[in-house]
Parts: sequence; C-alpha cells; structure tokens
Amino acid sequence: MWVLQLLFAVVVILLLQGAPASQQCRSNRGRCRRLCFHMEHWEGTCSNGRLRCCR
Repeated sequence: MWVLQLLFAVVVILLLQGAPASQQCRSNRGRCRRLCFHMEHWEGTCSNGRLRCCR
C-alpha cells in the first residue's frame, strides 16, 4: 500500500513541477523534461532552469 502512495506522490510532484514555465515551451510544441530523448533537441529551460524544453 505504501508503494502506491509513494508512486502517487511522485506523479503529483512531477505534474506540478513546471506548470507556468511549461506554457511557453508547449506553445512552441515542446515538452519540459529533465533529459531530452535522443530524437529531441534542447530548446530552452523550464521551471527556473531545473527542466529542459525538448522538441
């Protein structure tokens, strides 16, 4: 049961982490992530530089 609670907490934290800054990234058809995948390139930052805007 505690595993499900921990997983839920992690999901909520990830969803709330870059809400305002991600609007600009999403408007440029990007996504805020910690690391960009190999087919994406780094366009900028989100959440005060903690995340990368990947496209």
